[in-house]
Amino acid sequence: MWNDLDYDGMDLFQQTLLMSGKLFETHTQPLEIQPGMSWEDFKSASFGRWEVIGLLFVLTGIATDWIPHDDPLFTRHGAMDARRLAITATAVGDTCLEFCDSSGILNDITSLLAIVYGESDFRPWRKLGELSTTVFALGLHQDSSADAPFFLAEMRKRTMVAAYTVDKVLATFLGRPPLISWRYCDIQMPLDLSVEEIFADPSFRDAAISRLDQRTGWSQEASVMKGAWPRVAFITGVLREKVLELSLSCRTIDLSLRVKNLSQECRQERQSLPDFLHWNSDSDGSAATLAQRTETEPEAIIDISREILSAVIIMVSRKIRSGQSINGRMGNMCLSGLPSAGVLSVELLRQTRSALRSTSLIFPRSEIIQNLTLFASYLDGMVSPQDGNYRVAQQGQRAIRHVLNQVLSVNSGPCNIATDTSQGNKPAQDDNLVHDMNADDDLFLSWFDGNMAQMSESWLAWVNFT
Repeated sequence: MWNDLDYDGMDLFQQTLLMSGKLFETHTQPLEIQPGMSWEDFKSASFGRWEVIGLLFVLTGIATDWIPHDDPLFTRHGAMDARRLAITATAVGDTCLEFCDSSGILNDITSLLAIVYGESDFRPWRKLGELSTTVFALGLHQDSSADAPFFLAEMRKRTMVAAYTVDKVLATFLGRPPLISWRYCDIQMPLDLSVEEIFADPSFRDAAISRLDQRTGWSQEASVMKGAWPRVAFITGVLREKVLELSLSCRTIDLSLRVKNLSQECRQERQSLPDFLHWNSDSDGSAATLAQRTETEPEAIIDISREILSAVIIMVSRKIRSGQSINGRMGNMCLSGLPSAGVLSVELLRQTRSALRSTSLIFPRSEIIQNLTLFASYLDGMVSPQDGNYRVAQQGQRAIRHVLNQVLSVNSGPCNIATDTSQGNKPAQDDNLVHDMNADDDLFLSWFDGNMAQMSESWLAWVNFT
């Protein structure tokens, strides 16, 4: 498009101004979608649009996290470093979104840009509101397969699943109600196809579809590199939303029964997954709600936390031993690892400093101390300052190490802690668990302990997702 314009006698500023005017002229025209469109037709119709330019820039910003920051791409003379490039690319994406908003443009590319931008921006919980409005306005929460070509219908499914998943992840992390509820949506499960198969010629695409399990839609090739992740993300997203309903709801009537039913549903969903997606664990996250809301069955949440933290450490360790990049594991370390480490840290501190200890609660102290130590070192050494979760990781590792320092500084020799079998399975309580911690660390440890209702907006000020 740039080369098609006549720039005779123009300087760079004039050329840029002409190009910008042409972009706005194209941008005002709606993106027409026809069921019989080919991928080539769709690309041609998308040329010269601000939403496409914004998407390219934001994807560039995200890619900086997957390239070593000492790569010649960033170190050559005159080049931007990775962080500056990411910030600049995100700012361009923001500007392109503003162009779309001001002109009232809303289409499939806009929704993709909103999702990608929200993942890389430092205000995702604010962008999430715009994203939910976008997907609802486009009708992605309903089945629109008949109105779009196959490749676009599949990408709409994945776009909706991505929006739904991001909503549940942030709602869980921040302890807030989700904005997109499955009860009001008819979210379609994406097929277990690779991107190449989705955009391939009809004959190749149909052959790939014929190789899927006709009953479940799963690929029989046992590959996680196709459509397994969006499918699993949707399944776990629905379960996560149901857990949020229990943990955030003011209703505690029949809570134990509701948690039991949800736990059964979690097990059934997990068992229905293909064998290659199974993890060697029989636990589910819904028991944490019962333990926190009713202060019963602490062994359930402790066992689950042990297994999750062990799984995170195993995944990272395998990546390190194989020499593979661990960038894709940073989200798991913070999202899954931190809450689990928090549960174990708080219980470890309780049992160390409490005057009473339950004898019926199985708590492998040595194993937990070793795993917490290793996890804290991962948080400290593997999450780079450019990573979106860096500040959360640093806060977490400081809180964990503070707990470990207190636990390991107890005088050696027989532990002078009384036991009380009358406590049953309820963990020992201590109103002064944490001392000599600054305000942020104290608040973070409260979040560790699941006290989201006590969290203030000031806590969010140091949460940085850039």
